Amino acid sequence: MVEYNAQSIETLSFRDAIRSRVAMYMGSADNMGVLQCLREIITNSIDEATMGFGKRITVDLYQGNRVRIGDEGRGCPFGKRDDGTEALEAIYTMAHSGAKFNDKIFQNVAGMNGIGGKGVALSADEFCVVSYRDGQYAKLELRDGIKTNFEQGAQTMGDKKRTGTVVEFVPSQEVYNLEPIKINFEEVKKMCRDWSYLSKGISFILTDHNTGESVTYLSKNGMLDFMKENADKALHKTPLHISLAENGVEAEIVMEWTNSRSENWHVFTNGLENSEGGTSLTGIKTALTNFFKKKLKGEGSPDVLRKGLFYAVSCKVPNPSFANQTKTKINNPELRGLCQRATTQMLEEFEYRHGDEFQKILELLTKELKAEQAAERARKQVLEAVKDVEKNQKKKVFASDKLKDAEFLGENSTLLIAEGDSALGGLAQGRDYTRYGIMAIRGKIINALSNPDEKVYENEEIKLLLSAMNIIPGKYDAKKLRYGKLAICTDADSDGYHIGLLIMAALAHIAPQFIREGRLCWLRSPLYIVTSGKTESYFFTDEEFNAAKGKIKGEVKRNKGLGALKPHQAKRSMFDPEYQRLDVMEYEESAMDLLYSLMGEDVAPRREFIMENVDFTEIRE
Repeated sequence: MVEYNAQSIETLSFRDAIRSRVAMYMGSADNMGVLQCLREIITNSIDEATMGFGKRITVDLYQGNRVRIGDEGRGCPFGKRDDGTEALEAIYTMAHSGAKFNDKIFQNVAGMNGIGGKGVALSADEFCVVSYRDGQYAKLELRDGIKTNFEQGAQTMGDKKRTGTVVEFVPSQEVYNLEPIKINFEEVKKMCRDWSYLSKGISFILTDHNTGESVTYLSKNGMLDFMKENADKALHKTPLHISLAENGVEAEIVMEWTNSRSENWHVFTNGLENSEGGTSLTGIKTALTNFFKKKLKGEGSPDVLRKGLFYAVSCKVPNPSFANQTKTKINNPELRGLCQRATTQMLEEFEYRHGDEFQKILELLTKELKAEQAAERARKQVLEAVKDVEKNQKKKVFASDKLKDAEFLGENSTLLIAEGDSALGGLAQGRDYTRYGIMAIRGKIINALSNPDEKVYENEEIKLLLSAMNIIPGKYDAKKLRYGKLAICTDADSDGYHIGLLIMAALAHIAPQFIREGRLCWLRSPLYIVTSGKTESYFFTDEEFNAAKGKIKGEVKRNKGLGALKPHQAKRSMFDPEYQRLDVMEYEESAMDLLYSLMGEDVAPRREFIMENVDFTEIRE
């Protein structure tokens, strides 16, 4: 055992503290931490531009993860301080040094604790900063966080009027060691694109010298442009927008209800995104709840009132108080009241000026409230159904003749969804009953994407499916699932695919997390069975069969469906690891968007898809 005594107490230099525990200062010791380095330097440039010094910020990426960021600001001060140290060296290497502690010099800026730029400088393999001001320049160079060069002199004739700061650095793989460093240009683009919305009139010029790609972001409408870029299709014509300032604190808010199924918010303070929200977000939510509860006579939960709502707030505060170094949450108490008052005023003005559109929003919220009530009834029904299933399971009887449970339930078990009674025979006998349950779909599964929630949750097939899996609407919990996976095993025809899509649509609507976790699968049945003597071969698609057609010897039978499979055929083709085709349905946003387009309430996208993808010349009577 290592002895713990007075000699165990170490004192680290500021440099060594950053390099050995970089996650404390930059948020993480991986690519996210490297991206935070870019944020810290770029926000310094934004602070200058926001105060009216410069209109252009450049970001250049080079080979070997080298980054260069430049601005047209005042330039960092340089020269000797009273204690004899160089000002530029103090700015980038000494803890808690800088001018941003003085709000008479810097106002409404992101960096206030004197750490960010130093974290970048001291954690890099190479770091260089050049400051231009008053016809002079100063250059500071570091290697591994240690000064290697400092120079100062007069600018050349061509640069005589130049002002600003240029920072160039190479993040250290030794310091950011949790994964190989790779600066993603797409992430940098998104970051700067969002900043352009928060900094109207400021150009962000990005160039990836590895690929030659270059892009410029310049926003004229600020937060309205941000909403247009990031929100789903709006359900009303006029966006909600307000700017309000009180006692030197400013808040700009944009808002609109969309066709999305979820709430989507963004919080910014002094140009930085606060991914965890904070007091400004609390103020907006409070205002929304209070305002609409009055309009809807106190009904509805706050979450339902914000369903499908996109909103974003950008605040400017002289002295921001963040919850941590990475500034993911804003804590200033004055922002709560300001944003609450601004939101209330915005909603009142919208109701007054755009009464017809406001009524549409009220109708939408009323519909969502009814859906919530229906969902609550469904939750109670499903809970009771689950209790019945589990109670009868202990008695070795089944709550429904449609459901035959596996002997052992849990994460390693799978529930098979079969199409009608005809499919049950072969599957029920061919399955490993210890870990495969089976459920027959006999009635019509409702389209969950084109019907109101109250109808969806009243559908008997949906209720049985949810109870068999123990999926509680609005309260999904993977740890409480009766089966780890759900496998669709319908016939390989249009009816079978339709049933599968309806099941997929229901789960995408009720419990999208289930699909995201890779729990929804498609268990394929053989389309062709080739018999040669006592040997059977299975082919699951036309493509497979056609590719092997020339080599096939024996009797070919096109399978008519699951009901036509003999028990031994089902057991071998669908459950033997050598043949089993259990395809996991991946949750991809593009695929889900297509699913909602083709099966949702809006007919236009469905019509457009058919016109673009169906060859009507091949359709015969």
